[in-house]
Amino acid sequence: MNALASEYQDVFKQYLRLSHELAEIMEENQSQNDRELIESILRNRDSLVRIQQMNSRIEQLTDICNKFRSDLDLESQKQLQNLAQAAKAQAIHLKELCHIHAQKMQAAKDLLGRRLAEVGKGSQFLGSIKPIKNNYPKFIDSQY
Repeated sequence: MNALASEYQDVFKQYLRLSHELAEIMEENQSQNDRELIESILRNRDSLVRIQQMNSRIEQLTDICNKFRSDLDLESQKQLQNLAQAAKAQAIHLKELCHIHAQKMQAAKDLLGRRLAEVGKGSQFLGSIKPIKNNYPKFIDSQY
């Protein structure tokens, strides 16, 4: 029982740490431009990898807890349930932070797409303009 409780506490602490890291990234990029936000998120992508690892770890803990639930006394069951709910609440908070980051990245992507479309239109316009033939600089000693 103590092993399961310590595992749940460890998972909870890791979720808290990841939430703080993502919150710091968000606060750090409040006033910066979109490109710096995306670069910051990409620099901290190891946090996103750890989130995936945490999800698989919590699934394993839940399976183990369900197997041994009948062997535990009521107090231990309540303690494990409270720890599991706390970890779940942190996971939900972490999911919300990731969703906010994803929205910011999508907005930056849309803005960059619009800018790229404008550049494409300008390129099309410049391609449609034909240069005047033989509009070369003439010099006095030129043979043209």
